[in-house]
Amino acid sequence: MKNKKRKKHLRKPGRPKGYSLKRFDQTRIGFLLAHEVPIEYKLLMETVKSLKLSSPSAELIEAIAYASNDPFFRKTKFWRCLMDYKKYGLRPPYAIKTNVNKELYYIRIRIKKYLL
Repeated sequence: MKNKKRKKHLRKPGRPKGYSLKRFDQTRIGFLLAHEVPIEYKLLMETVKSLKLSSPSAELIEAIAYASNDPFFRKTKFWRCLMDYKKYGLRPPYAIKTNVNKELYYIRIRIKKYLL
């Protein structure tokens, strides 16, 4: 039996393949902010536009979270998404996309939150 030498697999430099740059609202934190707290999301996006940034920093999102009285910002789901945003930025492993069922779910949440 012959001993075959294994070839070393050389890694290519640069970002991993498949992790392309996404829009802010396609990240987990952006999607949640846009659908669960639209007032704070609009405030955040206006701030980003006035500062001429491409996307908000995690520190800016955290500052808005501490300044708001909304109970959404005390949920662990929000803080997990913020940690992911700090880790991956605009290059998350997958983009969040919406469908009809998700839209209806978040519309019901907003109606309960703001109207009832």
